[in-house]
Amino acid sequence: MKKNLTILFVMILVSFTLGFSQEEICLVEGSSTTTQYINSTINLKILLVQFTDVKCKKVSGNNPKYTEANFEEMFGSDGIYVSPVRYTPDGDAVYGSMNDYFRKMSSGNVVINATLLNEIDDVFMKPAWITLGNSKSYYHATSYLDQTLITDALAAASSAGISVGTLDTYNKLVIIYAGNRYNGGGLNPYANYLGGTTYIMSEREDRPMDQENSTDKFTRIGTHCHEFAHTLGIKHSSGSRADIMEAGNRNGNWAAPAPLNPIARMAKGWLTPTTISGQQQFDLYYSLTAPQVFRINGNVSGEYFLIENRKFDQNMMIGSTSIPDYNSSAFMPIAHSQSSTNVVFSQGVLVWRVTYNYPYYNYEDNGLIYASGRYNKTFPENIPTETDAGDLFPGAAGIKVLSPWSDSRNPYGTSSGAPNNVFVPNTKSSTNVGMEVLSENSSSGYFTVKMYQSSPQDASPSKPQNIAIEVYQNGGDNNPKITWTTAGEPDVTTGGYVVIERRMRDTRIQNDPWSAWSTIATISGSSSYYIDQAITSAGSGAFSLQYRFRFKDSQNKFSEYSDIVNMSASPYFDKRGIADIAPTNYSLKQNFPNPFNPSTTIKYELPEDDNVVIKVYNLLGSEVTTLVNGFKSAGYYEVNFNASSLSSGMYIYRLTAGKYSEIRKMMLMK
Repeated sequence: MKKNLTILFVMILVSFTLGFSQEEICLVEGSSTTTQYINSTINLKILLVQFTDVKCKKVSGNNPKYTEANFEEMFGSDGIYVSPVRYTPDGDAVYGSMNDYFRKMSSGNVVINATLLNEIDDVFMKPAWITLGNSKSYYHATSYLDQTLITDALAAASSAGISVGTLDTYNKLVIIYAGNRYNGGGLNPYANYLGGTTYIMSEREDRPMDQENSTDKFTRIGTHCHEFAHTLGIKHSSGSRADIMEAGNRNGNWAAPAPLNPIARMAKGWLTPTTISGQQQFDLYYSLTAPQVFRINGNVSGEYFLIENRKFDQNMMIGSTSIPDYNSSAFMPIAHSQSSTNVVFSQGVLVWRVTYNYPYYNYEDNGLIYASGRYNKTFPENIPTETDAGDLFPGAAGIKVLSPWSDSRNPYGTSSGAPNNVFVPNTKSSTNVGMEVLSENSSSGYFTVKMYQSSPQDASPSKPQNIAIEVYQNGGDNNPKITWTTAGEPDVTTGGYVVIERRMRDTRIQNDPWSAWSTIATISGSSSYYIDQAITSAGSGAFSLQYRFRFKDSQNKFSEYSDIVNMSASPYFDKRGIADIAPTNYSLKQNFPNPFNPSTTIKYELPEDDNVVIKVYNLLGSEVTTLVNGFKSAGYYEVNFNASSLSSGMYIYRLTAGKYSEIRKMMLMK
């Protein structure tokens, strides 16, 4: 109780010193503000503090490593703190200063002047860090909103004769504490304290966190940019590596290669989107400093969608230096396809959802919609990764359509263990919004996109979802049954169709290729399942089947194909089913095993009924044996050849069926 009273007294004292009334002190991170920063200069004041046990990084003895210029240039320089011209004091290549970053993100509207408040030591000519009266672990153990570090730092600065001066809309303060970054507690990077004017961050930053490491390096600007943005009234958003305001995003190992999301840039007056009315088609081009952004308003109050093109292999100019821009492919565009194969994107269409229908707090209601449909930007679901950005559009799965029907899940539900599912790829709760990527022009760097502010069913149907397959007991038969989620789109369920395709392969034949896809049924678009009665399962045979399908709407537009589902070789398919999928060509397969000792299997295929002869010859052309001689129905066959009475060497076997003939070689090794 005594401690809390002391902190409260210091807070009240500081509030009067800095020109705030007690009511203006805000203890909630992410508090909103409508202030726009147009042609604004922001003065950032830097205060360095250390602890009784953890001091600033030293060159030797008591000589601090980092200079006044190191801090002021990292925050406020203009085009000079850029690799390869300049590096951090620890030799890291950098993307520019925080001033460079916000000049780019604000389209030149924000300039940051940085000033170090600490005195310069007369002996070492380095900043004289203010030592607080407690250990680092003491501050780390304090609760998240207690902010004991800030109140103690301000009180210690006042005692040392350092004037912080006025803090307001255009005068901000960063308190940098000694050592590595700690997460949680009173040392977690934190902003919007004292009326949204102050944030804290560490002197150094590397992994593992929450401990001091000899390899820790001078803090990069990524986390600083994130926290400083909070002091401008910019909240969290969900966008993985696409957005520096992603909560928990490392911002490319904290080097800030992620831009600021268009939601925030629009709110601050730094870009003006083109508002779509009706149905309009555009070529979307990429620009870092003047992005081409489109807005589609939903028919639910407060809900809208922002659409932009991003490229991840571009350079930008900072000063006279050309470096990878904040979309650098080194950090952002790695995603995972459904086959778990890494996919590196060079460009993509990003769609951001904004809604105020639910209590607005940080990123829970605003952020990037992932074409992949993964809530938590991880692969597999709920397993965190550092590189998974979530799929863009079209993305690894080639998803080109976003509509109220493109995902059956509730965007405001809590299924699949997700805390809030607003980022599933549909435009619910608004029913009037749609988007379709018509073409990707990689060489010219743009996408042709059609956007719908009305009648989104006019786009192509959405990709089928939730595909599954099972063995269905249908009377005395066991048939493959494919199920899916109905399209839901009016012009598919009424007057549209589901077009189903199948292919097969014989698992008895080594490396047997899949047959060509063939359409086996066209059924009503309102259907949610199909039973393939041409195929039955039994205890013989060895044929694997695959199915896929797509929707066709009443406007004769097709969706993307569904994911492929497999019916494996167990349970096997009986001959009635096989007869319906007879071979399309004569074929003599390579024997297996080969070489062999003493027996091997030879497989062959007949597309029609015929007389069949298979004979074996030695290399002199003499007949060794006849394996098959007689009439065979169309189908798949195999015959065993036992060579126990023969000597090692090369042999030839020949299939003759009607006018067809084929020869292969095999090796007997004893």
